[in-house]
Amino acid sequence: MKNTVSARFSWLVLSSLWAFPVMAQVDIYGNAQTNYFQYPSNHFQPPIFGVTAPGSGQFGAPFLGTTALARSLVAQSPYIPTGPGLERWGPFSVYPHLLYSFSYGNGLEAQPGKNSTTAINAVAPGVLFRLGNHWTLDYTPSLAFYSNPTFRNTTDQSAALYGFTTYRNWTLNLAQSYLDTTQPLVETGTQVEQVLYGTALSAIWQMNGKMSLQLGVNQNFRFIAAFNDLHEWTTTDWLNYQFDRQTGIGLGVTGGFDKVSLGSDMPFEQLLGRVTFRPGAKLNLTLIAGGEERQIIHPSGPSFFSPLLNASVQYQALPGTSFGLLASRIVTPAFYGNEINVITSVTAQVRQHLVGKLHFEIIGGYTSEPFDSIETGPLPPYFLGTPPRTTLAVTRLDTRTYAQFRLVMTIRTRLTASIFFMLNKNASSQANFNYSGRQVGLELNYRY
Repeated sequence: MKNTVSARFSWLVLSSLWAFPVMAQVDIYGNAQTNYFQYPSNHFQPPIFGVTAPGSGQFGAPFLGTTALARSLVAQSPYIPTGPGLERWGPFSVYPHLLYSFSYGNGLEAQPGKNSTTAINAVAPGVLFRLGNHWTLDYTPSLAFYSNPTFRNTTDQSAALYGFTTYRNWTLNLAQSYLDTTQPLVETGTQVEQVLYGTALSAIWQMNGKMSLQLGVNQNFRFIAAFNDLHEWTTTDWLNYQFDRQTGIGLGVTGGFDKVSLGSDMPFEQLLGRVTFRPGAKLNLTLIAGGEERQIIHPSGPSFFSPLLNASVQYQALPGTSFGLLASRIVTPAFYGNEINVITSVTAQVRQHLVGKLHFEIIGGYTSEPFDSIETGPLPPYFLGTPPRTTLAVTRLDTRTYAQFRLVMTIRTRLTASIFFMLNKNASSQANFNYSGRQVGLELNYRY
């Protein structure tokens, strides 16, 4: 899997690293038709509020890890075109898009313990094809050029196919994604290539005006050289009830299996509850909480229990002023064998309109990511009640903080320009993974 400019010039795209999973993966944190909002799944957590930030990861920290890059071109918010395309051939409409980014800063690691300074030029031309009103295919190559020879230039590729249909009171969704990306990752302290495949099927049955049933199955694969490959299968069912347009509740159950290349495999079960509250156009509240029981097998060990959380608050204080807050806690196999990450993060955003077509954004966050070692060992042949559990030993603990300041201007209807400045820091119990960095850059974003 060579990932260089000379090796590959194309990058099949998800219009964003997470665009496809968010649309398709309504499995863990998704809402059915009676609950008017959609949220990401437990294992594919997208960037908050449509931007990527170190510590929140892109395409989900569990699958792609976190990066100290100011903003990855393969981690943008999903491209959802409106209106007619640039060209149309029968039922096909064509929507081109182009993103250019330049950044300069330090705090990137090409190898553990070596923080480097580099300029990065990146360009991502892409095109989205729409077939009628039910199918889209997004394709984008993304090329990144580093001024520091310690890093290698890369060509990433990604593709996303999404479709849906309705039949009476049923809505059926199908999504398929592919992603090949190389980035410096905090977890490994190196520039790592990852290849990911995602498949999602869901069916929503609107039982009546207040109740709906949502069924979903997902298959997610991650391949990463010299680290822990992951094959994951999950199925999640939600029963939703909408009291009125402002308030809805849901009860969800999940069964899943994580097969890893290094260490023990892990079946798991989740029980989740959800409350959505939207008292008016300005305020949107969502709380999802529950727990996960994770078993350790092949070789076996005591099971592991952890609470789960995904809480979101969005508030439109004034026509030009908005606030947002997201808190989450997830569990996932680590990049290293026989380890689990229990990732807790809090991210906040303030967006303020200044004048004309100019607005200002502040985004900041905190993430705690312990690497918990799985202690395998024989289990008792018989037990009553809940299975034996263990408290995992923490072999490494990372805490990340960051703040990003961004000034955005809409030049034309389809073209925006922005400049940004970012501060980020990772404090680790293992000195090789400590870093502190600053980055400054600009972006040009065109979407037809």
